Amino acid sequence: MTIKTVRKLFLFLFFACSVTACAQQQTVETAGTSNQQIADYVRKAFNVPSNVAIAVKDAEKSSIEGMREVKLEFTSEKGTQSEAAWVTKDNRLIIGRLMDMSVDPYKKNWDKVNLKDVPATGAADAKVVIVEYSDFQCPFCSQAHQTVEQLLKDYNGKVKLVFKHLPLDMHNWAEDAAVAGACVQQQNNDAFWQLSHYLFTNQKTIKKETLQSSVVEATKNLGLNADQLKQCMDTRQTLPLVKANQAEASSLGFGSTPSFLVNGRPVVGAIDLASFKKIVDEALAGS
Repeated sequence: MTIKTVRKLFLFLFFACSVTACAQQQTVETAGTSNQQIADYVRKAFNVPSNVAIAVKDAEKSSIEGMREVKLEFTSEKGTQSEAAWVTKDNRLIIGRLMDMSVDPYKKNWDKVNLKDVPATGAADAKVVIVEYSDFQCPFCSQAHQTVEQLLKDYNGKVKLVFKHLPLDMHNWAEDAAVAGACVQQQNNDAFWQLSHYLFTNQKTIKKETLQSSVVEATKNLGLNADQLKQCMDTRQTLPLVKANQAEASSLGFGSTPSFLVNGRPVVGAIDLASFKKIVDEALAGS
């Protein structure tokens, strides 16, 4: 069982029952429960394998009055995943997320997104803004690229597209391509979109060893300073920007590509055009 699997179990538990019901079902059997006892209970309750370490840490202040709040940390060779949990006075355990219904979830997502100095195309004053978190080497992202291009045509003047870099570790030239794309965008926004189209449509022929020469060739007639571009790629000058995009995606819960925000609404995966249009139509109606 991976950390991701454990998280899925918790999310299932959270959505399958109310906070009260969960508290009733997940009763910690020992009085005066220590952090180690909580960890031992969680391991048994969710059948967490021995290769996943469980640590329980007390929060400085509980977000629910009258309850003790702790943070559960699950660590394996894949990394660490955290979950919030609360212990009631009668020794019941609640695991999940505390939802503040006074805050619009879409607005909360939107507040995490930086929209300054980013690659953007479409109507500047569009009612719908789509933020795409993508990987130039990802085959599903190539499919999504065709979909969003069609959306821009079909909703001309109504939709704006913003691009964010989310290169995945499994793709050996994705991060280099993200760095190169950011280097191009620093010089010319339109050139970035032409390069992105080139990268998505030529995935099968691009290799890590030839990526830089491919970028130079693809952008040679776009009015860029070639020496400046090469230096930017050689020194990986834009890597911090790429890392910032990845951190932003992580803060939104995005770990796969392609992922989107449509006026703050999360959309994950290369969904078909009709389904995407329905989401855009709902966003337009809501705006």
